[in-house]
Amino acid sequence: MSGKELLIEIGCEEIPADWVAGLAKGFETAVAEGLDRERLSAETIGSCCTPRRLVVHGAGIPESQPDQVREVLGPPWRVARDEGGRWSRAAAGFARKQGIEEADFDERLQPVETSRGQYLGVRQVAPGKPAIRILPGILEDALRAVPLPKAMNWDASIGEKAFAFARPIRWIAALLGEEVISFRIEVNGGAPVVAGNRSYGHRSRTAVDGEVPGASFSVASLRSLTEGLRRRFVVLDGEERKGRLLEALGRCENEAGESAEVGDAADVHKDLVEYPGAVLGRFPNEFLSLPKEIRDTVLIHHQKYFPFPTKPLFVAVTNLPDDPEGHVRRGAGRVVVARLRDARFFWDEDRKVPLAETRPRLAGVVFHRQLGSFSEKADRMEDLAAWIAASTGADAAAASHAAGLSKCDLTGNLVGEFASLQGLAGGLLLREEGVPETVWRAVYDHYRPAGLDGDLPRDPEGAAVSLADRADTLAGLFLAGEEPSGSGDPFALRRAALSIIRVLRDAPADYPEPRNGWPSPEALLNRALDGYHPGDAVRAVVAGKLAAFVNDRLPHAFVGPSTPRGVVNAVLATRDWSHAVADTWQRIRDLATAVISGDYATLAEASRRVRRILPPEIREGRGAGLRRKLLAEAAEQQLCDRLEEVEAEVERRFAESSYFPAFQALATLSPSIATFFDDVLVMAEDPAVRANRLALLARLDALFSEVGDLGQIEASAS
Repeated sequence: MSGKELLIEIGCEEIPADWVAGLAKGFETAVAEGLDRERLSAETIGSCCTPRRLVVHGAGIPESQPDQVREVLGPPWRVARDEGGRWSRAAAGFARKQGIEEADFDERLQPVETSRGQYLGVRQVAPGKPAIRILPGILEDALRAVPLPKAMNWDASIGEKAFAFARPIRWIAALLGEEVISFRIEVNGGAPVVAGNRSYGHRSRTAVDGEVPGASFSVASLRSLTEGLRRRFVVLDGEERKGRLLEALGRCENEAGESAEVGDAADVHKDLVEYPGAVLGRFPNEFLSLPKEIRDTVLIHHQKYFPFPTKPLFVAVTNLPDDPEGHVRRGAGRVVVARLRDARFFWDEDRKVPLAETRPRLAGVVFHRQLGSFSEKADRMEDLAAWIAASTGADAAAASHAAGLSKCDLTGNLVGEFASLQGLAGGLLLREEGVPETVWRAVYDHYRPAGLDGDLPRDPEGAAVSLADRADTLAGLFLAGEEPSGSGDPFALRRAALSIIRVLRDAPADYPEPRNGWPSPEALLNRALDGYHPGDAVRAVVAGKLAAFVNDRLPHAFVGPSTPRGVVNAVLATRDWSHAVADTWQRIRDLATAVISGDYATLAEASRRVRRILPPEIREGRGAGLRRKLLAEAAEQQLCDRLEEVEAEVERRFAESSYFPAFQALATLSPSIATFFDDVLVMAEDPAVRANRLALLARLDALFSEVGDLGQIEASAS
């Protein structure tokens, strides 16, 4: 392998575990793009990470940029020489402008062929710069380009320009081969961070004789970094850390005699530590009487531990391979017991007052400075949830009751201490009070789903409350001028819109009864706007913004492995937020299936060809002027006959919402369409014949438009 090895290690204060992998991949991508931009592309490039370091390594980095050759064009070649064959004044002026002496004219000046003819030209070579001089700029650009969930300002700057990062950077190892890349971060009030060839191991453990934990050591390559860190109790490879964590977890499970609730948490927990271990902790049996959701909030969300389903035990992830004296185990147990005691106290306090009696307290909790309190929001949600439930045939009274109580837990002690229990706490309290299951589950579930991911509410009444909550928030915050701009979305309105689309997409199929009547996003959000009573002019502006916002989100909800973007775009060309989302989704899935099994490449090409041929006014006529007696050619007669048959079949199937058979019928037109375009001259000399053939194509286009813009599916079809 030619070229040199690139090694960059960014050493930080501990990065949140769920950020680590994304930051490392983003850093790798930014470095790779910088190398490509500067014509220093690596033969291979990769990344690895721990909570305290992001590492990018590349192989085959050129020592310098390749020379850049370009041709500079001057005047046309025909005026480059005079009648005597000497270089003209125009040619001489051009040459001198390029720094060419007269003695070199014959050698350097030459004709160059272009699409516009022959021109006088000169070939210039710009020598490439050494990679070691370019890499500091690439490194700065890459660090600034890393996508950060939240940036921390730590009074740092690069080149007099402020620099924020996920966490403060404490060291940088940056090497191209054996050379250190010159790079420096200034820190106001502290020592600068200067790139070198040294890294740091585990803060409290080392296996190197005579070396104190946390001491620096020299590195020369990725291999020396990996081996040096391993001797200092740092595992650089994430999958190896995950394997060590699962192995330690297995030992704890054997000790407990039960399997812990792990799920996919190990994928994140491996990035909590640099050398994974685990200890089995215990808490008193009395806390098993707490609702499991509360215990899990303490153990999983706050402490990042693994609970057991039926035993008062948990597994704590440690940053050490062992705990010979049990200090870590005892410390973890003390923390868990203290947090569970707090949770028990707050749970008991909240249960002293029925949740419905806390409703007046919502008047003191601000929803938004321009939109009033959560009490007012709850009033609007009651009406909106009842309307949604009634539309679908669900229990409107239960949905309205749940919507009115859904925010009451915001005033309680439990949510005040454990914010992630919003909604869940209210549902649990109502369950304890013995309210109907439909009501307490609707409150419990009303934050579901989180965007396009996660479970739907378990009942249609819960879905109605979920929709009412998101729709009221979107309508209100758009009225307040808080719509997202660029990458900023402080109120998570994009996620709220995707949650609405997800419910409306999947709810009709998820709930066997009721199935029909789910509103379109347009109907839902317009109804939500009614709750704020805006003036007509303001309402029109906000409704337009909401339409664009929701329509922009629709492709995100529909594109997937089995529904390619071309198919989605084809259907969405004629269907937007004003249509039922579930029906649009059914069309997309059925069209994607039909594309695989039918000749849609021909239909896509025909659709584009028809659109190019048809004038707008004829296309809008949808074939109204078609006269069968003017169809003289066999191919056009056959197409007309097949078109009438398929039109009838498509109309019948669409009326039944049986889209796949309709799309299959449409695909049977492909042979007739191909023959028509092969045998028939559309733009015939006879005006009447030409107009009739255009009318036939307009009728074909009208049928295509019932599906969407078929020209969009070419990539999918091929």
